[in-house]
Amino acid sequence: MLDSGNKSYPSQRSLSIRTKPDGFSFCSTTARGDLFKELKMPTRFDFPERFEEFVHLRGWAEKENLQVTLIDFSDRFMILPDKVTEDEQIKTFFNFQFQHEEETQILKVSLCDGKQLFCWEMPSDRDRLFEQLFPRLTILSSAYLLANWTIRQASVKQKPLLVAHLYENTMQVFAANAQMLLFANTFPIKNIQEIPYFLLRCMDQLSFDPVTTNCIFCPESVSEEDLFEIFSPYIKHIRMAHFTHHINEPLQFSENK
Repeated sequence: MLDSGNKSYPSQRSLSIRTKPDGFSFCSTTARGDLFKELKMPTRFDFPERFEEFVHLRGWAEKENLQVTLIDFSDRFMILPDKVTEDEQIKTFFNFQFQHEEETQILKVSLCDGKQLFCWEMPSDRDRLFEQLFPRLTILSSAYLLANWTIRQASVKQKPLLVAHLYENTMQVFAANAQMLLFANTFPIKNIQEIPYFLLRCMDQLSFDPVTTNCIFCPESVSEEDLFEIFSPYIKHIRMAHFTHHINEPLQFSENK
């Protein structure tokens, strides 16, 4: 593993890492401000070797004084009542719901409503790698951040809100009204035509009026133009957003969208 000196980099206070369909996004907070870097992963086989080399070369690995936050994508999550806290019980729920071909680690954190527990899976070898590289590590699920954001936004606006995150071959949908989170799920997407089928079906089941409901798309695997073309005939209030490194404000609206 190559490791260069850190002298050319300003003193780093914190590091945020976010998984993307094509690799990783990094935001390093320093005395000079935020520095952004991208690491492209042409294939899944490039991880973890290229990732380890990248963080070592930039002096981010194995630093006791560096607070690191990892925003990781997982298509396997559950939202449970906050009274369900026993690890074995939660593990039983996951084993019943999902098929497992590898050892996994279940992580959990309370939602901002104080009533529900957000749980998600991460492959154990992936978890161990990040834990070894970053001694002061906080792992969060991108789905957890979006669920929290949907709850808060619907409460502030006092209107129903639907958020869809398009990531690789999946679509995660979150829906809330002014009182609570109503829906959160992951849908496998084979082609772009399936996106409106699943989303409009969710709106129908939730009794969300397409004319009045605010719908926000965070597309990382589909173009904004294609989504507008698909949904404009059905949904009146559409906005596009992209993921950020801010935990409390994970989405930033696209300009003129």
